[in-house]
Amino acid sequence: MNYYSSGKLLLTGEYLILKGALALASPVRFGQKLSIVENSGAFLTWESYEKGICWFKAKYDTAFFNIKESTDEKIASRLLNWLKAADELNPGFLKSQKSKKAIVEADFNLSWGLGSSSSLLSNIAWWADVDPFQLHKLVSNGSGYDVVCARENGPLFFRLDGEGYKAERADFNPVFKGNLYFIYSGRKQDSAKSVEGFKNNSNLSEHEIDRISDLTNQIASAKTLSEFEACIKEHEEIISGVLKQKRLKEERFADLEGEIKSLGAWGGDFAMMTWHNTKEELKAYLKTKNIDTFFPFDEIIKQGEI
Repeated sequence: MNYYSSGKLLLTGEYLILKGALALASPVRFGQKLSIVENSGAFLTWESYEKGICWFKAKYDTAFFNIKESTDEKIASRLLNWLKAADELNPGFLKSQKSKKAIVEADFNLSWGLGSSSSLLSNIAWWADVDPFQLHKLVSNGSGYDVVCARENGPLFFRLDGEGYKAERADFNPVFKGNLYFIYSGRKQDSAKSVEGFKNNSNLSEHEIDRISDLTNQIASAKTLSEFEACIKEHEEIISGVLKQKRLKEERFADLEGEIKSLGAWGGDFAMMTWHNTKEELKAYLKTKNIDTFFPFDEIIKQGEI
């Protein structure tokens, strides 16, 4: 059995998505495959690979829900909690995996934060035949947009709705996409800690939530680069005020002619940048910021027919 789920990017609505704001998100052209094969022995064996290199191994006793051995106790425990949660949703699932080997293969650098957790969680949900959003709710404090993205073919609008969510495909494929790049800042953030920090220290109004929802629609439908830049700037200013943090442009890209917007947890992971010159000039500019990982729009945003 083989399962594949995509990574993701949250393009708008970060943090305020937890308060009901409309968000724009997209699966990316990278992801993870989970293969389940027969294995000798009485345990569930686990192997995780990043671009062909094994970085984690573990062995689980599925009869007693415990770890027999692992190369990283913390990761092994977290994974066991996910498997237990899947078993809670589908009783008996975990015990049935005795004498199986699970092989996870990521085709991207896991340090990028493109959904290494959510794409794996989506695959585990497929394997256990359970709802990925319900599995997410048992193990995470986030919105769940990422596990929804994991199975989509293109950008989508996402909004929490009571105990569930609403999602619909978004036609986000701007004519000026040649001016849009996605930049890895080199500073991966812990999303769970960032979310918990926001929940404990948030300072926002209904007006800000509504305005972020409006900006989400405007960003998705912008017809010109200047309109798009004005919208992402205002979005950054609102989140900056809520979090009491400087905008990324103020902090690190004050000399940028275009605009740059943080994506996901502020202060790390990816950012979306507008650039008015050539790709080679961008490469040289980013080198002055000690950044060497970036992608044009079409090389990272997954696009399928609506």
